[in-house]
Amino acid sequence: GALRPFLNQCRLQFNTRPDLFHSDTTKVAYICSLLRDQAAKWVSPLLEKDSPILNDYQQFVTAISSVFGPVGQRLQAEQELLHLSQGDNTVASYAVEFRAL
Repeated sequence: GALRPFLNQCRLQFNTRPDLFHSDTTKVAYICSLLRDQAAKWVSPLLEKDSPILNDYQQFVTAISSVFGPVGQRLQAEQELLHLSQGDNTVASYAVEFRAL
């Protein structure tokens, strides 16, 4: 899924701008502001009731991952590895795909 790369991009922002993302609350708020479609619908009730999870980054990431993350990351990685082939790609491209698993 798209959740892992999305969260990694957010972490990059947090790490490069600690002056902006100095608390769990600001990190979670930033993530929430970027959510779309089903994820935005999922977070709406949390925002509306000012859920305590919005103030705990790790708890929020765990919660969103349980809903939108792969059910079995290991199983998914195994399946992707079985279907991975270099094909017409360069060795560098193949290596990037392999490492991403």
